Amino acid sequence: MSKLSSDKIVKVTWLDTNENSVGGWIEKEDLDKSKVCSVDSLGWLYKETDEFVVILADKDSYDEDDLFGRSQVIPKGVIKNIEYLVS
Repeated sequence: MSKLSSDKIVKVTWLDTNENSVGGWIEKEDLDKSKVCSVDSLGWLYKETDEFVVILADKDSYDEDDLFGRSQVIPKGVIKNIEYLVS
């Protein structure tokens, strides 16, 4: 695998679920105010397909960039924006 380029560092803004209660009951008025969460995730863009994006928070820079940590596979259907960050 080739080295990951620093120009492929991205901020992905995406929608996530929001659990409104802490395992208990919730009143209708509070439930009616519920919204999804908007999340910003930063990382190296590893892969992009028609269905999903894969970003990495950590990568091995010692050898061949063949070890990765804290990867996220984010479905395209929940992505609001992908911003390429410049260093």
